[in-house]
Amino acid sequence: MPNSGPVVRSDGYELEVDRDLCVTLAVCLGLAPETFELDTEGKAVFKNPEGEDIHTLLEAAKGCPVNAIIIRNKEGKRLWPDPEVD
Repeated sequence: MPNSGPVVRSDGYELEVDRDLCVTLAVCLGLAPETFELDTEGKAVFKNPEGEDIHTLLEAAKGCPVNAIIIRNKEGKRLWPDPEVD
């Protein structure tokens, strides 16, 4: 069943969609269509967290105009949104 996470991929990266920030622009679907879909509320969810490689997912996260996609590395350090910007 699709969800907004957090989910941990087999390569150890953790993905999450902040549902409060997601505004249904669906940029993530355009950049990573095998990973994301919209739920019944029009919010991005993971249909297959393994759908694209981590580089593609980082591009999808960076493409989100409201930074609703959160990616952490295997050690739990946030890669996106950039923790230096907060």
